[in-house]
Amino acid sequence: MRHCNSVFQAQDIWFLLDKDNQTKRKLYLANCPICNKEMALYSCVENENEYFEKYYYSGGAKKIKERLKKDIVSTFLGFKTKYKAPYGFKFGINKEIKRNGKIVGIKQYASDFWGNKILVKKIENE
Repeated sequence: MRHCNSVFQAQDIWFLLDKDNQTKRKLYLANCPICNKEMALYSCVENENEYFEKYYYSGGAKKIKERLKKDIVSTFLGFKTKYKAPYGFKFGINKEIKRNGKIVGIKQYASDFWGNKILVKKIENE
C-alpha cells in the first residue's frame, strides 16, 4: 500500500465472497506509518479479465469495512500486529549484561521470525 510517499504492508486482509461479475475480491486494511490515517484497498477481478482496485481513506475506509463485513469468507491478520509474544517456531537469543566493562550476567530471550521477543531468564553473577 502507498501513502505519504511511503510503501508499507497491509496489517489485515479480508477475503470476500464472489459477487455478480466480481471474483477474487479482497480488502486490504492498514494505517499509514507516517500520518496514522486509516486506509483500505479494495481489489477484485471484473468480467473474468479486468483487474480493479480502489483506495479508501479515513471515513471512507470505515464505511467500506462496515459494508463488506457481511461478505467475509476468511481473514489474514499480520502476525507482527496480532501477537506480542513469540508465535510458531521459536529460537533463543543470549545477551550479555555488562557493568563497568565486565560481564556480570546473561539475559535469555525467546524470539520468533516476526520479530516478537520475550525475556525467559536472567542470570546474574553476584
